Amino acid sequence: MESEGGPAGRAFPETPAAAPVAGVGVADVQARGTEVVIRRLQPARARGPRPHGSAKGGWTLLELVISTVILLIVLLGFSYGLVSTTSLERAVREQGLAREALRGQIELLRATTFEDVLQRFEGASFDVPGLAARPDDADGHVGTVVFPISEDGELLEDLDLPALGMPRDLTGEGDVDDLDHHADYHILPVLVRIEWRGSAGDSVLEMSTMLKRMRP
Repeated sequence: MESEGGPAGRAFPETPAAAPVAGVGVADVQARGTEVVIRRLQPARARGPRPHGSAKGGWTLLELVISTVILLIVLLGFSYGLVSTTSLERAVREQGLAREALRGQIELLRATTFEDVLQRFEGASFDVPGLAARPDDADGHVGTVVFPISEDGELLEDLDLPALGMPRDLTGEGDVDDLDHHADYHILPVLVRIEWRGSAGDSVLEMSTMLKRMRP
């Protein structure tokens, strides 16, 4: 008759308990019949605090401050460039308006009968849409027509007005004197000046021409 553990009269020796294994911190020993399997378990590593300023821990306060300063510098540079570009565009536009007004006024002078020019334009001033007069402008107009007229109202040849090419002979007699030539001038220098307060400050633009009497 066989016993429950094997053939009759034969007893299986008891499996001895697993002895501690040198050099193994924790051992998981499993008995499978007469085979003993030992698995090493690595000791758990202690988790300390994350290094300050690590990539996974986000940006540090210093990094945020530096990034903010750099961003502000870039934004300020962009804003300054935008403002400068806008001011430049306005200044160019104002210069264009002034030049167009000067050319128009010169054409108007040339289209006027020579004998009527002084009577019509002496002491004349005009406005230019889009241009503002200087605050210190006496008459409040940006445009002025200038002739070689003295403060006493005389048309003189000996006035020192380089912008008008003066002094010069206005009668064609070949000499320059200090007499009033309202009645006998054959050459009439004229200067058109525009002064305005613009985006770039106070500006001045001038254009001159020489009107001549047509001989019969």
